[in-house]
Formats: sequence, C-alpha cells, structure tokens
Amino acid sequence: MTQTIPIRLWQGEVDRQARKFFGPEHLGLDLTLDEAGHLRFEGDGGFVELTIRPASNNQVRLTIANQGFEQEVKEFRQRLARQAAAETSTSD
Repeated sequence: MTQTIPIRLWQGEVDRQARKFFGPEHLGLDLTLDEAGHLRFEGDGGFVELTIRPASNNQVRLTIANQGFEQEVKEFRQRLARQAAAETSTSD
C-alpha cells in the first residue's frame, strides 16, 4: 500500500520521528535504507518505506509505502498529525 500525505512539520522532524517510531525505540524494525529523505525499515512482518520531500508553507509531502504494518503506519500518521496540530496551535 502506498499513500502520500501533507504534514506541517519540518523534514528533519518527520525523519526523527520515523526513526524513533519504527526503529529500536518502539517497533524494533531494521533500518535497511538510510538516504536523505528516504528511509526503509524491515522486519518479519514486511516493510515500511518513507519518502519525505519538502513542500510549500512549511510542510513536507510524506509518501509511505508498506507491506504489512498497516496498524502501525496508521498510528504513526496519527502521531504526526497530533504533533503538527500542537505545534500549529502554539505558534498562532
């Protein structure tokens, strides 16, 4: 499954959150691709691949491709959305 969403967070913050969520601190998936704006995590249940591209208005376009881990991807998206909403409300 592949989905692209806009997120009102900095590219580096989305990268940091992805490493924290999918990596050893939370899900424990292996980071198998680590390039600027492109991360891939793999585990027994499949993979999660993220492409993070800057967009306009302090946003990034986040493309998430995954095989398995549907619930985890949904939870990650919700976390990013909550963080973006919190940061937006404090900057107003």
